[in-house]
Amino acid sequence: MPQSDHQLLIESKHYSLAAILAALLCIFSLFSGQLLLTILSGLLCAMLIAGKIKGADTHNLEQSRKVLKWISLGLAAAALIGIYAGVGETKTWLYTVPLLVFFFYDFKPAIIVILILSVITALALNSIGSPFDNIQFTSSYVFYLGISCALVYLRDVRQKQLKPLRRTDNLTQAATREHLDDDLTKEIQRSEREGSELAVMALGIDEDCVRKLSAKQKSAVIIEIGRLLHNSLRVFDSYYLWGEDEFLIVLPHTSSAQANKIANGLRIKVRKEITVKDEKITISIGITGLNVGDDSKALPQKATEALKYSFRKGSNRTQLYREENESSDETRSES
Repeated sequence: MPQSDHQLLIESKHYSLAAILAALLCIFSLFSGQLLLTILSGLLCAMLIAGKIKGADTHNLEQSRKVLKWISLGLAAAALIGIYAGVGETKTWLYTVPLLVFFFYDFKPAIIVILILSVITALALNSIGSPFDNIQFTSSYVFYLGISCALVYLRDVRQKQLKPLRRTDNLTQAATREHLDDDLTKEIQRSEREGSELAVMALGIDEDCVRKLSAKQKSAVIIEIGRLLHNSLRVFDSYYLWGEDEFLIVLPHTSSAQANKIANGLRIKVRKEITVKDEKITISIGITGLNVGDDSKALPQKATEALKYSFRKGSNRTQLYREENESSDETRSES
């Protein structure tokens, strides 16, 4: 899948530097006997490290976000406790809360969370300190809150503007699924207009291989398969991410028989070139050709049905789609 802003952030050098600085601050605070500052910097360090570990795997991104949500709330709670305890230095930590909440939460939940935290902060400030200090802090807090809102707004605008332009995944070089319907519709129209053939293949890692792979290993295999497709397919062919461990391949000017040969060649290449801890990776492929009445929804569905039927019959197979699957043609690669 395309890399999100969340994943791009945790993979940056600045993120790693922030984690190191937070760890150093935590150690310095501990030796200085500043318990609350130690807790705050420790929470920040834990949040950064947790995001780095869990977010490195694309399949754990959502889990990473959940962990970071709770730790950011813990950071805010620790800062509020510091204010109630009369530790004035903890006020500055509250400036970071809006930006963290906006980044890890969706916009509407983030607004609710920040409103609740702001009310609690106002109540805490009213119980301590001079009115002048409170006014100073409140104005600064509102200023940082405004900056956070502006940054999030600009990020959302950028995402909406770039989404139509983001056609390929940086890691696999596969086109994104959002463009499949339009692209396939155009290929079907061209095929009908020119009287040429069109084939669609669904490619998936065999289930016995998937069971042996960790989430991280499976992500690595998907990337390798994507790069193999990029180097093996023709210039006018296209392939798309389709599910967690599947690709959909569109082959213009290609009959089912020709697609069958291409599929067998891909299976042999994957078996020869992709291994995980000396274990060979195998794939199966389902194929369908364009028939009268087929549209951009029907072709992927038929190819996927052929792939599922191939999975049921074994591994490392190519399956041609037929209405009566039991009489479908089937080929299996050499070991």
